[in-house]
Amino acid sequence: MKRKIFFGLLVLALIMAAAVSAWQIYVPLQEDAESVRAYEDLMACVSLPEISLPSEPQERSHPETSAPEGQMEQPGSALPLVDFDALRAINPDVTGWLIIDGTNINYPVVQGTDNQYYLRHLFTGEYNASGCIFLDSRNTRDFTDRHSILYGHHMGNGTIFNGLMDYKEQAFYDAHPTALLLAPTGNYKIEFLSGYVASIRAEAWQVEFGSEGEFAEWLQVAKATSLFQSEVVPSSGDKVLTLSTCSYEFENARFVLHGVLNNLS
Repeated sequence: MKRKIFFGLLVLALIMAAAVSAWQIYVPLQEDAESVRAYEDLMACVSLPEISLPSEPQERSHPETSAPEGQMEQPGSALPLVDFDALRAINPDVTGWLIIDGTNINYPVVQGTDNQYYLRHLFTGEYNASGCIFLDSRNTRDFTDRHSILYGHHMGNGTIFNGLMDYKEQAFYDAHPTALLLAPTGNYKIEFLSGYVASIRAEAWQVEFGSEGEFAEWLQVAKATSLFQSEVVPSSGDKVLTLSTCSYEFENARFVLHGVLNNLS
């Protein structure tokens, strides 16, 4: 009798362990699928012609006329048009839209009151481990700081900031040296100057600088640490945007990609 009870309990334990394992596999897969669908639905808010970034910032051709509130004028037909009114109706935390042409990075950007909430919530507000690309809560919403930072997960299914890993190779940088940031207050071309793996104890995420000299020194270190060579030479008068995600070379490793923000409109 005792042996039968023992084997019965053993079988029950194995069944429960199998059920837990199945659930642990199912939930991430389900969340991945929900995340993909949610961000695909948001593409209805963006008009995406073939992207051809101007080599130089452009002036508005008709400064006396402006786009409808919440939408960006296109300085030429090559730039996407984002309906920020529609995005704000879904989530008022929206601050922009980030595109790296030739990659899967084509997402809205938000800013929360802290740097935790959007690690586990989609743009639409649902709890989901995929999270959302978000602006550091220490930054101003209009990207006017010397150094602004965007965070996103390195997702195993190739979404969110997974594509940043490719910038560890010179050839990929050479083929994708720029990105596009669209915001309610203006459009920006991002010219990447440096990408490297950093410890969370590094100064890659510093946002306050006591002087132009301190900022210039920070830029020199970032440039010298890069895994790829870039012809972009930043100055202390530039505004820098950093894209940050997890990397796995060592515990608490991060990959950061720094770029200079140039106004397009």
